[in-house]
Amino acid sequence: MSATPEPRRRIYTDSVSDSARWDAFVPRAGDIVVSTPPKSGTTWTQGILAMLIAGDPEVDAQTSMKSPWIDITIRDLGEVMARLEAQEHRRQVKTHTPFDGIPFWPQVRYVTVYRHPIDVHFSYRKHLANMARDVGQAALSENPSESFQEFLAEDVDHRGLGPILDHYRCTLSREPRENLIRLHYADMLRDLPGAVASLAAHVGIAHPAGVMAAITEAATFASMKANAARFTPSAGQGFWKADAGFFDSATSRKWEGVLTDDDLAAYDAKMAVALTREERAWLEWGNAGRG
Repeated sequence: MSATPEPRRRIYTDSVSDSARWDAFVPRAGDIVVSTPPKSGTTWTQGILAMLIAGDPEVDAQTSMKSPWIDITIRDLGEVMARLEAQEHRRQVKTHTPFDGIPFWPQVRYVTVYRHPIDVHFSYRKHLANMARDVGQAALSENPSESFQEFLAEDVDHRGLGPILDHYRCTLSREPRENLIRLHYADMLRDLPGAVASLAAHVGIAHPAGVMAAITEAATFASMKANAARFTPSAGQGFWKADAGFFDSATSRKWEGVLTDDDLAAYDAKMAVALTREERAWLEWGNAGRG
């Protein structure tokens, strides 16, 4: 692909990833890049895209191997790129790096998904607890209030509020772009058929109504959890204590009755400085926040 990408402005590194690894990626026209903060619907979105690309609700998605996280440092970069180069079907890849840290090609389709930041934190607590392998990340406090304060203070690692806000603001600064779509986890829960249709239209994939309906049914939380062997990243590799545990509950407001008023006040103070009222409403609640 000959078009010159918009240059990246930052290099992001943390305990598990390095965005400089994108230097090795050779794009093809039509490639799909899914860029989200962790625990915001990345695997859900990649699973839907895998089914859309294959036109098959029973596709073996194997997201970590077939549509890998480019930045993660625990996998050999040469091996990751060789696997991608060998693919003959439409490709998709994943990153948690904001758009100022990866190349931005006009012929590539970009997808980003967001989720209420506090939901992200509580999902990340379950995520770390389910890990069977040590990837160099420090454990969170078992006390929810203490771990939430860590979340509010973290400005570098993927598991902090600061990186979520950086990611979101970077996406907003790129809009509008014909090759970029911004989705929200809550909207996907409210209207999964609409989300699947929006993704399909964005990446230019069309299937008969019956196929789309089957893909949508296979993309429900219950279906993906029941088929964790096909959808969980690194499934069957001993990475998780339980592959199905990667899909926790897909619910919101888990903080109610758990976080203190002071915890929530500290969160409100950070959000008030970082975003406008409208930006915050969408980040937390999606399109319902606009009402």
